[in-house]
Amino acid sequence: MKRLLLILLLAGCAQAPAPAPAPEPPPVAETPIKPAPQENVAIAGLLQSARSDSAAGRLTNAAATLERALRIEPRNPRLWQELARVRLKQGEYAQAESVASRSNSFAGRDDGLRADNWRLIAQAREARGDPAGARAAEETAAKLGR
Repeated sequence: MKRLLLILLLAGCAQAPAPAPAPEPPPVAETPIKPAPQENVAIAGLLQSARSDSAAGRLTNAAATLERALRIEPRNPRLWQELARVRLKQGEYAQAESVASRSNSFAGRDDGLRADNWRLIAQAREARGDPAGARAAEETAAKLGR
């Protein structure tokens, strides 16, 4: 009798319920996928944080935050420009000039942004003792600022 109960018990366990049908995959998008809006929000938050740190004199933190943002959006000219401002405040004039030039390379036709970068370059050159280079940078900024 025990044997019969054991066989019936095992037989009942051997039957698995039928699996549910797999859900249909979503249709393939025909238009290119746009970047998630969180990325822009994240960049804006990092930029604001960097500006706050810079204003409070925490220049190392500001630079680190901007470098983090640049790992997310390496072609964002505003991030490069803000990093140039921080480098200028840190007294790293050659770096400030280089980073402002990089911002210009991504600025496209944004003449206002490019003019601001040339003003940063002028300040860096003046601080490095290159008044002629500073004047040339100011002239370029003036031409773009019209």
